[in-house]
Amino acid sequence: MKRTLYLLLAATLLSLTACNSGKKEQPHDETAPTTSETAATEQAADSTLYGRADEFGMSTFTLITDAGDTLEVARTSETATGDDAYGRICGDLNEGDRYAMTTRDGGEAIGVLINLTQLDAFTKNYRITNGTLVLTNSGQPDTVTIEELTDDTFRATGRSGRTYELKPAQS
Repeated sequence: MKRTLYLLLAATLLSLTACNSGKKEQPHDETAPTTSETAATEQAADSTLYGRADEFGMSTFTLITDAGDTLEVARTSETATGDDAYGRICGDLNEGDRYAMTTRDGGEAIGVLINLTQLDAFTKNYRITNGTLVLTNSGQPDTVTIEELTDDTFRATGRSGRTYELKPAQS
């Protein structure tokens, strides 16, 4: 009886050790935000989806995610009214372009859609968390609101009060 108890205890300890050994400490990110302005954005798990535009219509948008899923979403919300009904689209809608997208209405409608193909023409120093753009150009992260994003214009205002007007990078 004691032998069985010892074997059971040893097996339990072994399985607990095996479960914890697969967890690796995440490397420290030198570019992690240090200001409280981005803390609220990062408290929730990142809900941003990434992929390429497949097709779109007057009221729909289709994203092929990096995981290979096809998501067809409405460009307007069924539950919101007025200006709040429209998803926030930053940049042009171009088939094949890369996008970051959040959804609302249970995944049925666009929350925020950012054209990454166009954004990458201006800067690579950014990250997106929950559909919010954080520029890291000056070393200090600044959460920004995109005011205009086209092939030749990027204009945004940061929570820091700074206005960003970037020119396309030269290839």
